[in-house]
Amino acid sequence: MPGTTRTTRTTVGFSGSGASRRAVRWALQDCAARGRPLHVVLARGAAAGPGDLEALLADELLRVPGRGPEVDVTVTTGEPGPALLSAAADSAALVLGCGRRVASVGAGTGRVLRVVLPRTPAPLVLVGPQAVLTAPRRVLVVSSADDAVAGWVLERGGDLPVRLVTTWWPWSAAAAPGAAELRHARSAAAAQHEAARSRLAAGRGPLRAEVVEGFPGEVVPQRLTVGDLVVVASGTVAELPVRTLRAPVVLVPPGGRRPREPGGTGRVVDLREGSRPGPLRG
Repeated sequence: MPGTTRTTRTTVGFSGSGASRRAVRWALQDCAARGRPLHVVLARGAAAGPGDLEALLADELLRVPGRGPEVDVTVTTGEPGPALLSAAADSAALVLGCGRRVASVGAGTGRVLRVVLPRTPAPLVLVGPQAVLTAPRRVLVVSSADDAVAGWVLERGGDLPVRLVTTWWPWSAAAAPGAAELRHARSAAAAQHEAARSRLAAGRGPLRAEVVEGFPGEVVPQRLTVGDLVVVASGTVAELPVRTLRAPVVLVPPGGRRPREPGGTGRVVDLREGSRPGPLRG
């Protein structure tokens, strides 16, 4: 997509499944709200073809308030995972849908997610089956020891209000902690929380922030409101109930991580470049 840099473009995967259709709908609304172009990667041989995607885009763009985003489409003849990773390398985010057959906690073990999750060079947005498909109205941030999560909010969060949550849990599988372990856990959480709060406040102004005892999978659903966009470190996905969560989840990779080689991407065919949907060409 000439002229588009990683700072603007969002990439979304489409296979024709209900999960991928939901991902496209959310990505269109998010890109329209943020003024970003959208790049759709369609896997050749998937459940739907270019005609199905064209019809979906035309229908969904009618639902977008105001001016819709610029959209271009790429069809890949290879495996979808490597093609998505290649497209994500110069994108601000990669959006994928999660079906109802994912695990109750985490993103499940779907073939594409198995390839993309450990390798994505860009933040990965997971749109679960229960996620409310509206443009984000608030960012719910789970702090991380890595600075990348706060950095994402400052760079990509726009003017959305922010709620910062730091979770901590003193219990281990071996035994109940003693007083010293409890103090250490609280102290470590407080330090992590203050570092994230200070950085976000310096760039965004006052924000709502709290330290909560509990696992992310317990705390996040309790703090969630309709219209939230949940932002967490990528390693936290195994602890989140993605299947039932009422909001999309942004998984931010560790700062400075270089993605592993995913292998060949197959033959890639560009169908459209930088325009509103028109007839797709084979």
